[in-house]
Amino acid sequence: MRLFGFSGGLADLAPTTGENAATSLPIQPAIIPSRLYFPVTGFSGKPLVSAGDRVAAGQPLTESEQGREVAWHAPVSGRIAELVEHPAPHAAGMTVPTLVLLPDQCGVEVESHPEGWESLSLQKLLELVRDGGVSGMGGAGFPTWKKLAQGLQKRFTTLIVNGVECEPYISCDDMLMRTEAEVLVDAAERLATLLEVDRVLFALEDDCPEALAALKQKCSADSLLQLVSLPTRYPSGSEKQLIENLLGLQVPRGGYPADLGVLCINVATLHAINTVVSVGQPLTRRVVTVEGDGIAQPQNRWVLLGTPVSDLLQSCGGLVSEECELVIGGPMMGYALASPSAPIVKTTNCILVRQAQRLPSLESEQPCIRCGACVTACPANLLPQQLYWYAKSKQTEQLQRHHLFDCIECGACAYVCPSNIPLVHYYRAAKDEIRQQQIAKQKADIARQRMIDRDARLQRRQQEAAERRKRKRAERGSAASPEQSATSPEVAAAIARATALNQQKQSNENRNDESGGET
Repeated sequence: MRLFGFSGGLADLAPTTGENAATSLPIQPAIIPSRLYFPVTGFSGKPLVSAGDRVAAGQPLTESEQGREVAWHAPVSGRIAELVEHPAPHAAGMTVPTLVLLPDQCGVEVESHPEGWESLSLQKLLELVRDGGVSGMGGAGFPTWKKLAQGLQKRFTTLIVNGVECEPYISCDDMLMRTEAEVLVDAAERLATLLEVDRVLFALEDDCPEALAALKQKCSADSLLQLVSLPTRYPSGSEKQLIENLLGLQVPRGGYPADLGVLCINVATLHAINTVVSVGQPLTRRVVTVEGDGIAQPQNRWVLLGTPVSDLLQSCGGLVSEECELVIGGPMMGYALASPSAPIVKTTNCILVRQAQRLPSLESEQPCIRCGACVTACPANLLPQQLYWYAKSKQTEQLQRHHLFDCIECGACAYVCPSNIPLVHYYRAAKDEIRQQQIAKQKADIARQRMIDRDARLQRRQQEAAERRKRKRAERGSAASPEQSATSPEVAAAIARATALNQQKQSNENRNDESGGET
């Protein structure tokens, strides 16, 4: 198959000898830690359980309120201990409200009713994937059902199964393809049939020969699926770059792959979709790579979601030294882990353990010399050095005009920078600041509209009150009118009585006057 390539990127990021040791062992089974932690944030919905509740394996712990969240499910049965502030796997090292589950040995499970792929409609698939808590497991964790739902408005013509590892040293997708090749091929073909796509491209890099061989063995001669081996080049696994490489098409700025008729699904996400459909179980575990010179036994392991990183490291033999750096993700896009008690979540694909600091530090940063190396390396066709200057001077309008949010934060620019400038650090900070400004503006707009609505409501009430007073005055005036007095029996009788009393009083006065004159 012809490949179109993509702009920028790096071709010299292959791990050095001995630093990809995690693939030397088969995927290890999951451990059950003493505590499981589930961050309750804006991405996971509101809690369905509270302290003291007993839960079964597969039971939802949170629920989506607005359709944007992806629910947590209990990997094992147990008891909810508390909702407490706990470190989250986040670059800022923040703590967030977290549900704490204490596993038991009862093995109670929610009764599963697998639908199976036969006669499954797209709408039913969306419901299963949404209720199963499936999200993108190779990137930002976007709700998978929302990605699939784009097929209701726009027909997908191409399904791309992404088996390209996003960074060096990460091998969880490679190992999943080796061991679950039959499941992945079957799920890809069934999903393609359901979506009625024209072709299926299963992409992986040429440094995964074992995975390629396993997939080839499971593909039939008449399969719609086409295996594509890509030259190892970072970041080939990024969605936009993968589409450009395979199809020669660029996702429009601000657009989505669906605008091109393309659906791109990570292999781990596809495996989770199949588990929901064929097994009837929600997403409660994933494969995680534990790699680096600081871990005693590098390996890939099935990990229950919510497992503390510290427990995972202990299951891999522990650290070889106290002076180790923990990185969530890979060496390019990963970030230092502030606390080893942070849990494994759906997007955690790798824990990189290093004995020495190898990432650029703010202390070693030197002034930009405008060499242009970052421009050459950028796969998104941006101007990294201009974004850097605008980010430092907080020129948010210029940042957006130069397409800051098209940056995929791959770190290629920082990797080639001779001044050791942590460019992605500045871009992330600028993105966060712009998002905060947008949130503040939205809140201000909502408050302004609320005030406008309040003023309009008060004015309407004043008008209604004035109209009521006007009607009452009109009613009182009508009751006192001569026409009503002449025709009303009660009023006529009262007038008659008053007239009779006046006449009688006048008659008495006249008699008194006459008797006084005679004396």
